[in-house]
Amino acid sequence: MGTHEVELSDVHSGPPPSRKRLLAPLRYLLIKHPEKTYYDFFVPGVWTLALFAGYFFVDPKPALFGDSGIIKLTRDLLVMAVPFLVGALAAVAMGSPGQHLDRRLTGVPLYLDGQSLTLRQFVCYLLGYLCLIGLTTLIATVGATVLHDAVAAWTNARPNLASAVVHAGAFALAGALSVLTVTVLWALYFLTAVVNQTGD
Repeated sequence: MGTHEVELSDVHSGPPPSRKRLLAPLRYLLIKHPEKTYYDFFVPGVWTLALFAGYFFVDPKPALFGDSGIIKLTRDLLVMAVPFLVGALAAVAMGSPGQHLDRRLTGVPLYLDGQSLTLRQFVCYLLGYLCLIGLTTLIATVGATVLHDAVAAWTNARPNLASAVVHAGAFALAGALSVLTVTVLWALYFLTAVVNQTGD
């Protein structure tokens, strides 16, 4: 009896020409569910505006850089969180098949590309999305720290440009933290309450 060796070219989601493999976790945003869209876009958007407004209007403003700056605190948190998320994703994805993890959800199902997802599939997309957001934010905070002195020197003679760069960075950080926080809270709700529901 012959066996088929699975190659990287065999692994894809949807039509290969239309999607980038490294951005596959973003397919989480395409999953259809009445409540999910609210927590994917609306709530993070409101939180982003609230955080940025707090930073913009508070005086004195909290430091972005330095040992007690927001960027360093965020980086320190993500250095621990991202490996944990990757480990959790691997545990779920490679777990043994079972009636609980591979069942369809009760109530309103979750759809992707017109197909109902199993519990394992949805949790994998959820954790993959969190990994991508966390890793992207971590790389961005490291990049901001590395490039801080160069950008500060470049904008030193342009106060308006320097202020715009700082506020743009603060807004981007507020957005990343909002998406990450809301998605983690949504994941906690889903993994705590929904996963443990039993069907009739």
